[in-house]
Amino acid sequence: MEESKLHKTLARQIHRHLTEESLQDKNLQQFIQAVNESYQSFDRDKELLEHSALVNDREYTEINQKLKEEVSQRRQSVEKLIGAIELIEVPEGDAIADFDPNNLVGLVNFLQRQIEYRKTIEAELRQAKEVAENATQAKSDFLSMMSHEIRTPLNGIVGMTYLMLQEEVPPSMTENLKTLQFSIEHLQALINDILDFSKIEAGKVELEEITFDFRQLVSNIKRAQQAKAQEKGNRIRLMIDDDIPNALVGDSLRIGQVLTNLVSNAIKFTQQGTISIELALEHRTDDKASIYVSVQDTGIGIAPDKQEAIFTMFTQANSATTRKFGGTGLGLVITKKLLELYGSAIQVESQEGKGATFSFTLNLPISTTAAPIVSVTDAVDDKTLKGLRVLLVEDYPVNVKVALKFLNKWGIEVDTAENGLVGVNKCRDTQFDLVLMDLQMPVMDGYTAAAEIRKMNATIPIIALTASATFSNRDRAVLVGMDDYVTKPFNPKDLFNKIAKYSQRQVNI
Repeated sequence: MEESKLHKTLARQIHRHLTEESLQDKNLQQFIQAVNESYQSFDRDKELLEHSALVNDREYTEINQKLKEEVSQRRQSVEKLIGAIELIEVPEGDAIADFDPNNLVGLVNFLQRQIEYRKTIEAELRQAKEVAENATQAKSDFLSMMSHEIRTPLNGIVGMTYLMLQEEVPPSMTENLKTLQFSIEHLQALINDILDFSKIEAGKVELEEITFDFRQLVSNIKRAQQAKAQEKGNRIRLMIDDDIPNALVGDSLRIGQVLTNLVSNAIKFTQQGTISIELALEHRTDDKASIYVSVQDTGIGIAPDKQEAIFTMFTQANSATTRKFGGTGLGLVITKKLLELYGSAIQVESQEGKGATFSFTLNLPISTTAAPIVSVTDAVDDKTLKGLRVLLVEDYPVNVKVALKFLNKWGIEVDTAENGLVGVNKCRDTQFDLVLMDLQMPVMDGYTAAAEIRKMNATIPIIALTASATFSNRDRAVLVGMDDYVTKPFNPKDLFNKIAKYSQRQVNI
């Protein structure tokens, strides 16, 4: 053992108490080595202690304070972490343990389990979302198909009934035809309600922003509902505030649908009474107007405990109402949801047997341009469209027959095509003033045909005349270059006015 590597104190003790012979023992050498390391460690600790003692009191106080703050912050962080963990959702059957703030390993392990659990939940949610989206798409596709399949033959029934009512028939036949027409209108209303509800539920209804005259819109709705009201011995009163701006910005079609639903409901549930429509200006700024709208009737009324239920889908106030008046119970649901898109809410005040009042408020921008004049006319004559050359592209023979009867009656020169490809070829060879285009056809569909016709002629009006009533079909039709959309079964007056509009023929009122 080298003496130079021994601690001085230890070397003196060895010289004093041990002989050279005893130092040859290996076990003793190992013991001396261990004691030597202890001496060396003691000296180092002594040096550190002496160095620490040299730190002045001020520095020591600062360091100590920082250490206390760090310990406090750590404790607060751990407490907050434990508090957050206690708010975390845990798997069923699991429980949050009482964590020791010093047991960071336990905290980390628990968080790891929660992260894995959340990942599992998120994966399940993504899968559920995909299933729901696929189900919604399947429902939309089914409704689109069923709508097309129902509306296509219904168009022939509607058209033939309308034509027969225009002819001279015996009184008994006229009564039967009116009954048939009423049933057809009822069936159309049911189909339209179901499709509208489906669109709203799927979030596919987007509000347009166009300039319109609110007062004119309500007047037109009153005129359109007047005949039905008179059939039940009702009269419609209209009260319009003169201070309402002439031109507002909004979706006049959807606002009109809301009002039509409310007025139609009021007429349905009122006999020998009065339906009052009121428009009043509640508040106005430089660029916005708050319009109060109410529809009041003197009909059967709604019991207070049933008033919430009428805004639930497929629900009416009671089963007797459903049997007596019919309907899907979707009208008010659609109305409520359309108003919600405007940030408004439908209010109802009623007592059973004393009528009902439905009201809401719309906040609409004031337009800086004048509203276009929209006239509602029943004028369908044989001169306005006379001489017009129209191509009818339609594959369903009955609908071709019905459309030809109307178009020929109006003096229109009509050529037909049984599919889109034939229609494109005829447009290439012949000059037409307007094209009526079905969408779903064999060989070539209406979308492709319209796009091909647009390549040859950028200005010819193309009107989609189809049983497909979904927004996706309508948007696609506009995207490929069609000018407008008429849904089967079509109202002959609507078709007449569309043709007159796009052929720039003046309707005689």
